[in-house]
Order: sequence, then C-alpha cells, then structure tokens
Amino acid sequence: MDNRTIAYRLLEVAHSLEAEHASLYRIQAYRRAAQTVLGLDQPVEAIVALSGRKTLKELPGIGPKLSVKIEKLVRTGEIATLVVGG
Repeated sequence: MDNRTIAYRLLEVAHSLEAEHASLYRIQAYRRAAQTVLGLDQPVEAIVALSGRKTLKELPGIGPKLSVKIEKLVRTGEIATLVVGG
C-alpha cells in the first residue's frame, strides 16, 4: 500500500468522523496524519517493516493511537472502525 493510499484512507476516516459529529480534535488528528504520510520521502510500508509503529509514533502528527491504526492498515489493509466520543 503506497503512501497516497494510506493518506486517502486516513482522510476517509476523518470524513466519517466529521459526518458523525465526532470530536474536532480527532478529525484534525487524522488529517494531520494524512499530511505527514504524504510528506514522507519513504514508504510507510518500509517504516513499518523496519521498526513497526515505534518510528511511526515519532513522526509529526502521529501519536501512539494513530501509529497502531496506521500499522494495522499497512499490515492488513483495514483501519479500525472508531466509536464516536472514544
């Protein structure tokens, strides 16, 4: 899965959260993560293969929770469905 696809999937989650009137901070977090992924000079798949989510969570705009979701997305092609307010 290339970085553009990962960013697109993160933006899809942000749009879904927005439609559900979720926390603005969560929506912004997904958008920031998508921007970070698009700006990387190496594939997220390579980062995950080399160091898992440890390096992901050190990237700007990607914290511990999003690093888990992005790692799962890269490894399985799925991103966890989120509960509003959670």
